[in-house]
Amino acid sequence: MGLFYKDGVAGSGVSKNGAKKKPVLRFFELFGNKFWDFFKINLVYFLFCIPIVTIGPATAAMTALMRNIYLGKPQFIFYDFKLQFKKNFKQALPIGLLDVLAIALAVFAIFYYAQNPDMDTVTTVFYVMCLVGVAVLIMMSFYIYPQIVALDLKLGAIVRNSLLMVFLNPIGDIIGFAIIFGYGALIWYFYIFVLPLTPIVPLAWICFISFFCCYPAIQKYIINPYYEKTGEKNPEIPDYDEDAVFEDLGGKETPINIKKDEKGKNQHRKIIK
Repeated sequence: MGLFYKDGVAGSGVSKNGAKKKPVLRFFELFGNKFWDFFKINLVYFLFCIPIVTIGPATAAMTALMRNIYLGKPQFIFYDFKLQFKKNFKQALPIGLLDVLAIALAVFAIFYYAQNPDMDTVTTVFYVMCLVGVAVLIMMSFYIYPQIVALDLKLGAIVRNSLLMVFLNPIGDIIGFAIIFGYGALIWYFYIFVLPLTPIVPLAWICFISFFCCYPAIQKYIINPYYEKTGEKNPEIPDYDEDAVFEDLGGKETPINIKKDEKGKNQHRKIIK
């Protein structure tokens, strides 16, 4: 253990203003801590999606749970999922139907191309435009659902914001779209093995990855500027000084050298009763 800390010297505490973890490290930390919760969320999401028309509200509910994980908020999976499903039903329903239509259109276009590889120029242009439109709509969904669950905005404003976000956060878009495209490819080539896993494994993972990649852009361009402009307290930023009973001196303590006896062993005090 000497590789990780200096033996015999007490640390200086953890500063509340210390350096933040890198996004990649934070992602894997959250993913590991909530690994088993993702299976539960995935199963609940799948059950709520059984009537296809409810995909939108179910996706909004799952997104709300991912937001809680991202912000470190406690939650009860089934209760909070059902609550968010009802709360965001009206706004999420048409978005879900549009997503289903877009996916159906993309599948139809791919099958049509497979059956007619020698298309004329006009048909090819229409085919490419169709796929690009579906791709943009999918990437917009990365921002639509988080805004539905996090912001008090009308649906039209949410859609306009999401279209702008697609161009402001290209890296997040690419990562989220690549995950969905990769999963679609797995279904296409290995559907016998992949489809049976759908109720328990991949959907919550995809949602968490896309949320983690895209929600910071919503915070940066919408949430944070709003609170900075109004001067109100941002509820997504913890206030450590509010209602504090004790002052946090983390990072200010003087390291304590623990004395050693003649044999070179640390002298320990028994502090547990």
